[in-house]
Order: sequence, then C-alpha cells, then structure tokens
Amino acid sequence: MAKKFQNNKQASDINGKMQPQAIDLEISVLGAILIDNEALSDSIDILKQEYFYKLEHQFIYEAIANLFQESNPIDILTVTEELKRLGNLKKA
Repeated sequence: MAKKFQNNKQASDINGKMQPQAIDLEISVLGAILIDNEALSDSIDILKQEYFYKLEHQFIYEAIANLFQESNPIDILTVTEELKRLGNLKKA
C-alpha cells in the first residue's frame, strides 16, 4: 500500500494561519517508543503517521510501525535499518 506523507512545514489553513503543532511532543512520543516498546503497543491503533506535523517524524514513525507489524525489535539500530530499506534515512 502506498503511503501518503504530508509535508506540513508550510501548512496553513485558509486564513494563512499556522496549523497547531507540538514538535517537542512528537519527539517525546518517538523517544518513548524507542525506550519502551510498550508505549507503541498501547498507541499503535490510535496514532497514525499523518498525525505527526514534521515530515521527518512521519518517516520515523512509518519505520517503527513497519517493524512493529513484523514483530521485529524496535530500537535505534533497527529503525535506522528500516529507514535505509525504505529509502528515507536521509529524509528523516
């Protein structure tokens, strides 16, 4: 299935206002998943990659979700390898 990534860096609504974002929270969520995979199993059905504002975070979450679906370990090394496999390492 083709993934749809949203480049939200310049996202604004019809009035030209910046959309709500919480980059620090995105970083915290991704960090929590890397530290404790239980955080992902608790949120995988709720959290979608397009919910991340930063495109880089969408790529990272896609790699994490792929590893989770394949029952592979999730850590900095496996996520890096998955990003390479997907061709997104330099983008993330």
